[in-house]
Amino acid sequence: MHHNPPLLRTATHNDMHAIWQIDAKVFGDDAYPAFFFHQAMDLWPELLLVAEYEGQLVGYVLGGFGQERSQGWVLSLAVLPEARGFGLAERMMRQMEANQQALQISELRLTVNPANPAKRLYNRLDYQRVEEVENYFGAGEHRLLLVKRLAE
Repeated sequence: MHHNPPLLRTATHNDMHAIWQIDAKVFGDDAYPAFFFHQAMDLWPELLLVAEYEGQLVGYVLGGFGQERSQGWVLSLAVLPEARGFGLAERMMRQMEANQQALQISELRLTVNPANPAKRLYNRLDYQRVEEVENYFGAGEHRLLLVKRLAE
């Protein structure tokens, strides 16, 4: 993957099946239902980004924003196992931050499983731990809530 780095771009409807397949492969039973990606794209078209390598999708990142219009979320980040170790997750996160900033979002939030190695990436990108939420996704499913201020 070193010769041509993956291309990052916003997703299109044609990407939906491939995104869902990545999600299912990476998250298994915890994957989002396929229709969720369609809805997300309708709501936040600039915040569903894919990484394409030689015509195949190898990762995606999904963002959104809530009632607080200044507060954005990173809802999901996935990179296929064979595409890991090339800094792709970090590139996708930085692009997500830039796209959120362009939408006047000043703060980004995400939740991460305390056992998830992605925690290291978020620390490196200056996400600060706000709290640990017990049973966030059900019994025993604890999550750390992380927040990053984006430059004004």
